[in-house]
Amino acid sequence: MICGFITATDICISAISISGNKQTKDFTILRELPFHVGDVMAEDKLIEQLTVATNHLNNTSLFNYVNIDYIPDTLTASGCESCVIMITVEERWYYWPQVSLKLEDRNLSNWIHDRNFDRITIGWGMRVYNVLGLRHKFTISDYFGFEKGLRLGYSNIALDKKRTKMLGFTMVALYNRTLNVSSENDRVIYLKSRNSFLDRTFEGVVNYTYRPGIRSVHSFNVGYKRTHIGDSVLMYNSDYWGTQNAINHAISFLYEYSFEHRDYAAYPTDGYFIGSSITGLTADKMRFFYSELNLRFQYYKPLSQRWFWDSRLNTGVTFKNKHAYIYDQHVGYEEKNITGYDYYVIDGQHHIILNNDLRYCLMPKKIFILGSSDSGAKFKKIHFTLYAKLSYDLGYVCNDYRSPSNTLANTLLWGSGFGLDLVTYYDIVLNASYAINKMGYGGFYFGIKAPLF
Repeated sequence: MICGFITATDICISAISISGNKQTKDFTILRELPFHVGDVMAEDKLIEQLTVATNHLNNTSLFNYVNIDYIPDTLTASGCESCVIMITVEERWYYWPQVSLKLEDRNLSNWIHDRNFDRITIGWGMRVYNVLGLRHKFTISDYFGFEKGLRLGYSNIALDKKRTKMLGFTMVALYNRTLNVSSENDRVIYLKSRNSFLDRTFEGVVNYTYRPGIRSVHSFNVGYKRTHIGDSVLMYNSDYWGTQNAINHAISFLYEYSFEHRDYAAYPTDGYFIGSSITGLTADKMRFFYSELNLRFQYYKPLSQRWFWDSRLNTGVTFKNKHAYIYDQHVGYEEKNITGYDYYVIDGQHHIILNNDLRYCLMPKKIFILGSSDSGAKFKKIHFTLYAKLSYDLGYVCNDYRSPSNTLANTLLWGSGFGLDLVTYYDIVLNASYAINKMGYGGFYFGIKAPLF
């Protein structure tokens, strides 16, 4: 029971009706709801919980559209009004042939700037979401081009009836003829080989996830990686990975915690997110140690019907017993970005980044129907939302091993810009912007976030 005392204005949930889920099991949807049959609450509280349920179902990435409402039912024995919760979903397409073109750069702007067609990976295989309607995910992919190899993964295997404990695994074999070996003038330096692979990696990871509620997630990863690099890598950078051996065996541990309170994880406009991670790694027969603590906090606030503000804080502290370049990659990698620095990398041991955006919704969510037949129903209904954005970011990277040519570390970094974000279905976000950094360099930048690919 949500409310301890029943009043005349309270509503009891007598039933939950689900429709549109041709593949997804009912209990997979029920797992995401903050209420259950038999719960009693005030009407305004019920409306609030329906919004929470809609957000969580959207964030599963299983559905293109979710609609939740309630209709009056009969009076209960206690005289309390009852209702039926009506949930209607439109499922996504879950079977994706893995035919992809991947630009092997840190971001789209870098690839457009350099236009290096050698840095393209073509992949083929299959990625299946929502296997058996249980939200399992299966991936098998083969890669060739810049990167060669095979990836196999299966995740979200429930270990209990309440689906609070999940298991997954990933196995990867990758081969590269081009490798990021250093940085100079705050740019990445790549070493290339036409005759042999500079990096041959095999990795296996087992993941255990504990999700006691609908907002908080604990994740534990244990992995083993065997990597064989070319001798030329260590000749170019003797501090590449903390050992002088060309073959390295590493055992890693990763713990991640997240608390999700955002309305739409792919492009939030309201709510907040808290994330933290602890990484531990040992290699070179336990003669090398590395650890990292990372904290993230994101806050999103609607200022009016169309104006939105957000701030995102990302900070990380690393520790290791030897200098190792590949563990000093901070700003310019993964999600650690500063507006106006798309072409740069800032290496170091510790970082702090504050990203700030002011957004205006130029075009509220519009739904377009392509064609008139039922064929391809999962693709013919497309939605778009367009935002204009002003950004101002601050950051700092501490580097105890900074080379003379890398001048951005150990200095205050800032960048600002304006642009457009196009949000569409399957959690795809396209971005085009103009930005300027602390050196006074300005330019146009482009980005794409497509979780499916």
